[in-house]
Amino acid sequence: MRDDLTRDQLDLAHPARPAAAAALMTSAAGAAAFTLFAYLTTQVRAVRAGSPWQDDPYDTVVTFTMFFVPLLGTLGAARALLCRRDQPLPRHRVEQVLRAGLVCTLLVAATLATDWAAVAVRADRASWDGGTPGLIASLLPLTGLTVESLLLHRRAVRRLPEPVGGVEGTGGDWLDDLVPIADLLAGPRSRAGRALAALVGRGDVPHAVLGAVTRDVLRFVRRRFTPLAAAGALTAGVLVATGLAVGEGWPGSLLFTVEAAVFAGGTFAFVTIGNSVLRFAASPPASRRRRAARTAATAGASALPVSLALRDTVWQLLGFGDHVDSIGQWAAVALACALLTAVLAFGVAWAGSRE
Repeated sequence: MRDDLTRDQLDLAHPARPAAAAALMTSAAGAAAFTLFAYLTTQVRAVRAGSPWQDDPYDTVVTFTMFFVPLLGTLGAARALLCRRDQPLPRHRVEQVLRAGLVCTLLVAATLATDWAAVAVRADRASWDGGTPGLIASLLPLTGLTVESLLLHRRAVRRLPEPVGGVEGTGGDWLDDLVPIADLLAGPRSRAGRALAALVGRGDVPHAVLGAVTRDVLRFVRRRFTPLAAAGALTAGVLVATGLAVGEGWPGSLLFTVEAAVFAGGTFAFVTIGNSVLRFAASPPASRRRRAARTAATAGASALPVSLALRDTVWQLLGFGDHVDSIGQWAAVALACALLTAVLAFGVAWAGSRE
């Protein structure tokens, strides 16, 4: 019989622990293999040249997942450091780390499904060369590893005890573990650990003062998570567009702006949706208008990369021709799709939140 203690904590003999460990290890292996695969097939020109998925809409998917998978995998691995074999584990921490691993695996699965679709429709058939069969064959082991990871995650989630009160999402968030991770990493031989400890409130300043400062900082992040996510996404978009400009030559101000906006929109949507699923920061309750505005912003931002991938299809549906022929048309399609999606999402969210 389960009591509140077994629901809040997984003791050393709990059957969910080995199942969770197997799922997370497999997910980590899949994320590492996928990151290497994505880099080779998108950044190495000799390999990319014969790839069936080298162009949009297939390339748009991997453009984002090759960033998000290693990023989320690294964050999850850092938090998993707190899951010690010789100590009871908080249920919410295990659940949230498992969700992070599952999201990583689902991102990999979505990319593989896109790649297999490109193979099925024989996309860019004229560019296939002697290396193409090897590329297609390399999808097989990665697909098998991804399926195995999904099955292991399913088993691990089924073995988790029910949350207290039967309510999912109870317990702490990812921000709560910053200080314990800093304490774990901080040591006489760890410069990175000492730096992180100083950042989140561990150093020579009195503990009470630093504790109060840390609480205030984390409270600020939780209350302002959405605008902070927007600022971070915009910074990421500019950095990515700058990297592309340095590597491939200056594309012009309009193309630079569109590229930065598309990646910023995709990043913002990933972070905000990820926060809802993974509970990065447990934000306080928001008003009906703010909830609707947040939903609209997320939907509109996610429409930017989608419109990039499907720009020719949208252009054809509008009756303007077979292809988007200029960056101005591309920008117009992206902006129109984002605005329309945001307005529709706001209306649905506003109507759905009526008491």
